[in-house]
Amino acid sequence: MASERAPASPKAAAGCLLYQILEDEETTGDVEKLHVLEETLNFLNLAELEQAAAKEHVKNMSSRGKADGFHVGDAVEGNYFMEGTYYAGKVIDVLENGNSVVVQYDDDGSSETLTAENVRPIEVSTEVLSHETSRLSDEEAFGVANTDEIVLLDYELISKIAELKEKTGDRSAAAELFQQAAELAMNAGKMQTANKWSMRAEELET
Repeated sequence: MASERAPASPKAAAGCLLYQILEDEETTGDVEKLHVLEETLNFLNLAELEQAAAKEHVKNMSSRGKADGFHVGDAVEGNYFMEGTYYAGKVIDVLENGNSVVVQYDDDGSSETLTAENVRPIEVSTEVLSHETSRLSDEEAFGVANTDEIVLLDYELISKIAELKEKTGDRSAAAELFQQAAELAMNAGKMQTANKWSMRAEELET
């Protein structure tokens, strides 16, 4: 079953790709590049929020399901043959006072009996949160690991925006952005990069 992406993720990927194209062509001005990067950063931030919301939704639904119990007809995700991968299906029987349920999978129609701990509820209206959505890594969610897409990390985007701000004469904004990029890079464990951008921010502030 194909994984679903947060709606903003492809837009962030497209923005990064467009920026790379503009850089390679060397025919676009700094102002236009700055606009593309700022829009891309907005989409990347939105994608992160969407991904966090998706994870929280699944967590809340799972907690609610364990508290309320399952019922025949419930849309759920089952831990397929206890292999650690969850697939969408529906409850066709409830056993042992709700401690176990029989799940019939949507994909191939097969069914199996699982304990309640290995089943989590989903809402039909939110099936876009598929069995893989809640377990996507940041790289998978934002396409970093996909060689068909070019996606910059948030601190890289911010540093490039800072460079363009500096080129257009906005030293104050550039310094603030370089410092922000440095902090994000430090959080990501990129200490050398963080130090470089932090020093750049200090230079612009003098």
